[in-house]
Amino acid sequence: MASVTRYETGSGMRWEVRYRPPERGTTRRRGFRTKRDAEAFLVSVEHSKSVGSYVPPAAGRITVAEVGKVWDAGLSGSPKTQESARSSYRVHVAPRWGGVAVSAVKAPTVRTWVAELAAGGLGAASIERALGVLRQILTVAVESGNLAANPALSIKPPRRTHKARGYLTHRQLDTLATAAGSSRPLVQFLGYSGLRFGEAAALRVRDVDTTRRRVRVERAVVETGGGMVFGAPKTHQRRSVPYPAFLADELGPLLKGKGLDDLVFHGEGGSTIRLNNWRRRVFEPAVAECVAASVTFPRVTPHDLRHTCASLSIQAGANVKSVQTALGHSSAAMTLDTYADLFPDDLEAVAAALDARRAADLGATSAGCVQSVSTEDPVV
Repeated sequence: MASVTRYETGSGMRWEVRYRPPERGTTRRRGFRTKRDAEAFLVSVEHSKSVGSYVPPAAGRITVAEVGKVWDAGLSGSPKTQESARSSYRVHVAPRWGGVAVSAVKAPTVRTWVAELAAGGLGAASIERALGVLRQILTVAVESGNLAANPALSIKPPRRTHKARGYLTHRQLDTLATAAGSSRPLVQFLGYSGLRFGEAAALRVRDVDTTRRRVRVERAVVETGGGMVFGAPKTHQRRSVPYPAFLADELGPLLKGKGLDDLVFHGEGGSTIRLNNWRRRVFEPAVAECVAASVTFPRVTPHDLRHTCASLSIQAGANVKSVQTALGHSSAAMTLDTYADLFPDDLEAVAAALDARRAADLGATSAGCVQSVSTEDPVV
């Protein structure tokens, strides 16, 4: 039976609650300053037992860092995704929450932490990632019976502000490719195929179908703290991507004399190209040269070549589904969300087309009716 009793201490009267937890036996909670507080605690215990959300006080004393070890062992996703999550935990989550008991993590304090990260100048994407990591760890705590509910689920990260993308014209893309020197084929290929850099860097000779002018995107390479790791493409979307005929002249010399498993684009001695090194040594100097020669040339990143491919494809008349397939997006909705500004606003054209089609259809119907009436006997 549950009970609330009082006892004397050197600091005055205190109240104790004795109750029976779900796992049998009896336990107690002491130190309540008022009987009302003790009774309120007992009510909350009985309610949590009735709805199946009871968590023993000792279970909630496990720290975020201890649960974090279980979370880390169960991480899934691409090597890059895992590396990013672990980095966010080390830099942002562990310093604030590592030594805190999971039962002491409350929504208001998490909200304050998010605000402090924003005030400190951390970007919205990094805050979103850190909050996501804390949520995942607390979810593990809930699943392990150390926490009744996840207090971080209701906390929203700051809204992202998307930077303006750099879309290149055909001429600008050709100028940049030329400035990239021996990397001209890679720049051209990225700008006209839409592959992610890691997908292009992982292409093997066997992945290129020169007859149909297509490449099979079956894997990608990412750079992590442990080195270069090959795996499935992002979102696991294996796909076949066409490339323009003129790129055959760019790719031909890169394929000649190689084995089927050799990389199409590679560094010295056939090594895998590292994005960070290539960006610093090749791409950024090429962009700087183009910007110096023309004030209208945008300061683009390697990933902007993927955006450029989407832009040029849409300008050429590609529909949403085609762009989605080429870029390897998980859905056409994602493509529309990403490039909605590039698809033309054809509302007036649609209205005009509907008007013309209605007139044509009604005109045909009217003509048919006139013809049918003229063949019948006169009505007397």
